[in-house]
Amino acid sequence: MELTSNEVNGVLVVALTGRLTVVTADAFKRELDHFCEKASKIVLDCTKMEYIDSTGLGIVVRFFKDFTGKGGKLALAGLQPKPKLVFEITRAYKIFDIFDSAGAAVESLK
Repeated sequence: MELTSNEVNGVLVVALTGRLTVVTADAFKRELDHFCEKASKIVLDCTKMEYIDSTGLGIVVRFFKDFTGKGGKLALAGLQPKPKLVFEITRAYKIFDIFDSAGAAVESLK
């Protein structure tokens, strides 16, 4: 898994590439903690995320709760079919604002 970030209209867009699994979860959590120190509005762009397992989903959910509990705003964008299925099966989609594109997610957080 690889993370890259850039700021768009005052929103930090974090792009995930690859697989978010038990193997990459700790590194992902450390990176997310670093990003939340830099921004109060974050979009997780999942356009290039191939797969997410339950551990990866747990990290995203926990980050969402911690980040929004501190006043931050988080949106997800571009969920591909396999990751989207995990969000649907677990009903995690109910707690996130999920958009088709990072641009739409950024607009929602401005």
